[in-house]
Amino acid sequence: MTRTLGPTAEQVRTMRQSIFSQISDEPPLVSRRVAAGGRGRTRIAFAAVGAAAAAALVVGSIFLPGGPDSSAEAATILNDAADLSIASAEIVAKSGQYLRIETHASYTNVGSSADGEKVSWVAPETTVVYKPADSDAEWVMERRQEIPTEFFGEGAEAAAMESWEDSKNSATQNGIFRARDAAFYGSPDPAWATDFLPRDPQKLYEYIRDEYNGGSTNADEDAWVRITALLRTGTAPADLRSALYSVAAMIPGIEIVPGGATLNGRTGIAIGRFEPARDERQDIIVDPTTGDLIGERTVRTVAGFGAPAGITRAATSVTTSVVTSTP
Repeated sequence: MTRTLGPTAEQVRTMRQSIFSQISDEPPLVSRRVAAGGRGRTRIAFAAVGAAAAAALVVGSIFLPGGPDSSAEAATILNDAADLSIASAEIVAKSGQYLRIETHASYTNVGSSADGEKVSWVAPETTVVYKPADSDAEWVMERRQEIPTEFFGEGAEAAAMESWEDSKNSATQNGIFRARDAAFYGSPDPAWATDFLPRDPQKLYEYIRDEYNGGSTNADEDAWVRITALLRTGTAPADLRSALYSVAAMIPGIEIVPGGATLNGRTGIAIGRFEPARDERQDIIVDPTTGDLIGERTVRTVAGFGAPAGITRAATSVTTSVVTSTP
């Protein structure tokens, strides 16, 4: 059950300090909640809603343990995000309308300089998907490749611009595409089909674990990747987002990333999982006031291909709205 309490102005200031202390890597203020039938445990006061919304603190009641090696703070934040997802207003398209999902992405590409040295660069792209409310209507996708923005290694810029000349003219990477059931590339993308997924966190956790077929380094990485893939579609309904956050809290090895993260102008709390076999950490960035997913990123922890350690190898940010027409 979700309870709404009306805090004082001082309590609102305290809660906001708690949120942004996580982003600035300062020790957080905490609040204490007691689970029904259980002992009290410390939880981060994750969300404060401003005075325009009656200055209400939204507190959920999902209590799921983190994995055996998980950061307790990271699991707490994900469980709070699960609570907020249920309490937040759902973005719903009505008949004749579309969900407009705009994704800004950037990927680090690797190539060779004129001297044959391996170099790398950041290549952005923008994708806008229009998901119809009416099941018999066509989906629409608008996709475009953007000019490279960062270059690593001598000769990287020249290699990047040569590559971009090819990609910006590619008919499969740029343009407007229409298809039923999001089958833009021949078959429906399974990430968009979510109605059959369990909403109970434990059942969803078991389902995701059962889907592991050895394609990733290990089952934990596979589960984390599946969760982030579903969240970044921008169309997962509130009950599914809540369950996905709760399942993410169970994955071993998750940690709060110091300093938070800003994607496409929005700052949030970053929760990451490091995979030693790949020398990478995959993060999800959560809005501390709504529980919405701001985006996700993959960070390289070692230097290579002209780039220093700590470079973001891939990142996406997602914004969802409702519109009445498509391109």
